[in-house]
Amino acid sequence: MSWKYLVPNAFTALSMVLGLVSITLSASGDHVLAAWLILWGVLLDKLDGGAARMLGASSEFGAEMDSFADFVSFGIAPAALVFFSLTGGVLDEAGEGAIAGACAVYALAVAIRLARFNVSEPEGSTLLFFGIPTTLCGAILGSGWVTVQVYGWADVVTPLCPIVLVVFGALMVSNVRIPKFSMRWSKPVNVFQVVNMLAAYVLVPLQIFPEYLFALSTSYLLIGLVWGVLHGDHVIKMESATPQ
Repeated sequence: MSWKYLVPNAFTALSMVLGLVSITLSASGDHVLAAWLILWGVLLDKLDGGAARMLGASSEFGAEMDSFADFVSFGIAPAALVFFSLTGGVLDEAGEGAIAGACAVYALAVAIRLARFNVSEPEGSTLLFFGIPTTLCGAILGSGWVTVQVYGWADVVTPLCPIVLVVFGALMVSNVRIPKFSMRWSKPVNVFQVVNMLAAYVLVPLQIFPEYLFALSTSYLLIGLVWGVLHGDHVIKMESATPQ
């Protein structure tokens, strides 16, 4: 295998390792750092794809590795964060079984989504996500968790996390359409995307302004869902009419 394949695969491997560390931190009680490591996984997920395209190093091996890393970093790690923070790792009170069940549903939904798109992709998938991508779920859950802790909203918001996991799980395996970052409508949109992406690569390593990251990822989800409802069918028809 050429050396150029090592670069994107190294980013993928590091994302998986940080996901495993995040799970360990959640189990040991350091939930805030565990959430930040999920956000590190988001950054690395973008880097591995970008490096693969830049170097012409895309491969089936890399795609499979990416799926494993996504399952660990955006499937198991967020579920572990919620599970250990709400139960302490012991199911000894009423309702804690439901928390464990919600975490399992979320992790299973991530696995189903990844397996589904490893097998085949629907018409329009070049320009659209079908269902919420796992990376976006990781970004929202990780940044949202830290934001809640920073503003002291944990007592109110944290008990709602199992519901959020189930909702996100359902949306991941659904057919809701969201535009991909690769879409370019105008120069202002290009500039907006680049500036915010660069900001994320500064804020996450410094572990500052999680509320900005949460607002950014949540806005992308909400705006993307609305855009998908309004324009998704047109994009699918446009791609299907394009000669292959």
